Amino acid sequence: MNPGKANKAKIENIIDMAVRFSAMMRVFEDGSADKIKDRLESILPEIASAGSERDFRDRHHSFCQWFAQNVKTAERKKRGSIVKGSVFASYGQGAKVLDIVLKVFVYYCQLPDPETANRTRKWLNAAIDTKMLGYLRKRQDMASPVRATTIEKIDVRTYATLQGLVRRDISHSSFPVSILPVQWGDIMWRRLNRGE
Repeated sequence: MNPGKANKAKIENIIDMAVRFSAMMRVFEDGSADKIKDRLESILPEIASAGSERDFRDRHHSFCQWFAQNVKTAERKKRGSIVKGSVFASYGQGAKVLDIVLKVFVYYCQLPDPETANRTRKWLNAAIDTKMLGYLRKRQDMASPVRATTIEKIDVRTYATLQGLVRRDISHSSFPVSILPVQWGDIMWRRLNRGE
């Protein structure tokens, strides 16, 4: 077997699992999953192996901007009538998809290699869902309030504010050791969604 094909298949499977885990594909119009997966396949290895935090942040931002300009939400219907038309996805929706894929690729699977993953994992963000958003809104600093109530309303500034609130929550909470934002995301997802 060709090692290049095996590695490509591994990356495709990781992306597929992570994208399905995000439970967001149902939110986007038909055909979006393939478009998102193709884009992730082309940029994931370079984001995951960025040489500096600045480079990582720039590549992350670039993907989220691409997402908001190229992926549309599905129409929402109720009793046969359209209650919400299709619009371009939000920066926050793109960030959630990417943050979950990066969590699986870098943090869970230690790719592209353990040494690079160990360096990159400290730059990973928490993949914020609606319940985490509500939690962070309750703990926010009113000097820069978060007005978004759903992931689809998160823009680039709100996303940055929320990630700052995650880091502040880590430093001001009762976690026994210093944890990373990606770890905070795992803990809080289970706490808020599973009651653990």
